[in-house]
Amino acid sequence: MDTATKPTRQRVWVTTAEACTALGMSRETLRQLRLRGVLTPGKHYRRWGCTQGRGPLQWHLENVEATITGWSRRHL
Repeated sequence: MDTATKPTRQRVWVTTAEACTALGMSRETLRQLRLRGVLTPGKHYRRWGCTQGRGPLQWHLENVEATITGWSRRHL
């Protein structure tokens, strides 16, 4: 009997702490990119757990990384 394992499915949306670790940046950097409009809602981040717009953020790592590639500290 073949016991092939299923490939592990990578989560698309991650918490702020997980995004900071994966991207190697601080919470403040993510916040500044969001506030300056570099990262946009729906594409780069979303709120979850609350319908009042005050819930914690989740981040789409692939989209965030693609957007910030090539950016330097002088843009922040």
